[in-house]
This record gives sequence, structure tokens and C-alpha cells, in this order.
Amino acid sequence: MFQALLRKLGWDEASRERKKALSAAIEQLVDATDRRLRLVPGYRQALEPGMRTAQAYLATLMHQLPPMLDLSLRAYATDPRLGLLFSGPASLLELLENSEPLREFFLSASNGDEAWALMTMMRSETARFGMAMSNGEVRSDVAQIVVSFDAHRLMMLSPSLEQLQAKSGPRGQEVLAAVIARRLSLCEQMRQQLESELGRLRLRRLSLRGGEQRTVIDAQADDRDLPASLSAVDARIGEIQPQLEALRASASLEGMLAEVKGVLEQPQDYFSLESVSLHLNRMGVKCDDPAAGDEDVTELRLEEMVLGKIQPIRRALLPVRVSRQAIDELRQRFGA
Repeated sequence: MFQALLRKLGWDEASRERKKALSAAIEQLVDATDRRLRLVPGYRQALEPGMRTAQAYLATLMHQLPPMLDLSLRAYATDPRLGLLFSGPASLLELLENSEPLREFFLSASNGDEAWALMTMMRSETARFGMAMSNGEVRSDVAQIVVSFDAHRLMMLSPSLEQLQAKSGPRGQEVLAAVIARRLSLCEQMRQQLESELGRLRLRRLSLRGGEQRTVIDAQADDRDLPASLSAVDARIGEIQPQLEALRASASLEGMLAEVKGVLEQPQDYFSLESVSLHLNRMGVKCDDPAAGDEDVTELRLEEMVLGKIQPIRRALLPVRVSRQAIDELRQRFGA
């Protein structure tokens, strides 16, 4: 009965450990964003509910990923997805040989001969005119969209799938902290830009006011991008001032704390996974109707990580597996 009372009050050993871990996560977040937040009284208590929400959300993301992909020469010959993600086996070997995390993983004998990881990539789409069958005829002016992937990286190297999944929560917290830091930085950049523009607009307004003889010297940058009429200047000032007031408020320590708290309490708005299903032919051309053509079409399912709301960053994600043997086989065939 006494132990039940302790648990209810949060004074038992397990509750104290959870509280300690939560405090440590908040301190890591503050270190990664802005250490001055510690000057705000009660900052830790203010962030605790949001941190719990963010941790619970981030722990679910790894389970949304598509099936595991083997990175090997054999898989390259049998799994058409690899041919869409890499330009050739030599490109795959280049990723594996140049990955510092993978090299460090295999340097430790205790990790075994197989690594599980999360592979991140940048997806790009290019419009072009190419050759295709249309009504039974070959045409060379068919509008096409070619999908390609680059900037491959391996991260969260683990000796098993279970350990890879266990790493996803802490790694997600690191990424979310980076998203928050970037958001604070972009807000500050926007504030400075708008402060500068407002100053130039006020100078332009003085120069446009009728009925007065005055000379206004503006030593700043070329003002040809500013409105030409007094009414347009006033309208632009009216647009800027509410934005500036909000950005000035968020630039204070209390404002920054509120920004961090807001992201933690709504993490899905700043760190999310979006399912992407692409139907591509062997040349990487997107097929809107896979059943309409005669050529083989592969379905490529990815999760795309979307980071931030201001100038969001997108990265395609796939869980992968690679072995020492697979690297040796690729090196024998395609190594320098």
C-alpha cells in the first residue's frame, strides 16, 4: 500500500528515473537550441509537458517506414528498386566505402558482420521531353518527369533491426532540436530583413511626401525594389509591421521559450513522415498509369521526412541492411 502511494505521488524509484531522464532530455534540447533559455525562470517546468508529447510522437515514426532494403550486388540484380535509387553498382559501392558511420561500425568486432541502418536521400524531379510509345507509335516529344535520388547517407548504424528501432526515438529528439534551432535562426533572419526593409520604406516615404521640400539621403542598397508610390509604401509598411511585432516578441527569451514549447507540443507540424508511392520505369520516368504501358514499371514506396514549416527540408528514408560480404563482393567486381 505504501508503494502504491509512492507511485501515485510520483516518488517511487521508476518515477524518479523517468523524471531524471525527462530533465536530461530538456537540458540537451536547450544546449542544442539556445542556452540562454536557462535564464527564464521555470523553463524546465514549461517544457516538460511538450517534451513528453514529442517523445511519445517520435517513438512511433520508425514503425511507419517501408520494408527493409538489402544493399548488395545480388539485391541489385533482383530488386529493381536499387536500380532506381543508384545509377549503378559502382555508385552503391561508393556510398558503402565512403560512409564513415559504416566504416566505424565494422571496425568493432562486437557489432558482427551485418549492419542495419537508415538511408536518407534527396529526391528530385526533372521535366523533359523524351521517347515513348503513344498509340502504338514511337514519339520523341513526349513530356516526361524523371525521378532521381542523390546525397545518400547512412545513419543510426545498428547490429539488429530491434536496436535500430530503439535508436529512432533519441535520434528523433536530436533532429527535432535541430529543427527548432533552425526555426529560431530563420525567425531572427526574417526579423532583421524586415527591420532593414522598414527603415528603407520610411526613408522612401519621406522622399515621396508631397508639398515639402526636403532631401533624403539613403546610403543603403539600391532602392529600385521598393514601391514607387506613397500609397504603395504605406500599404507595404502596414503589411510589415504586424509581422515585425510578432518576430520581435519571439526574439525575446520568453518568446523563444514559447516557440520551443509550441514545437514540442505540436511536433507533427514540424517533423513528419509522408508516404510516397512512385511508379517508375527502369529509366526512372514517372508513370501515372502503370497498367497502360507495355514496359515494366516498379512501385517504389518511400517515407519522406519533412522538417520545419519555414523553408521545409525534405529527405526520403528507407531502412537498409548491408553485410561485410556484400561490400567485399561489390569491391571485387567494381572496385578501383
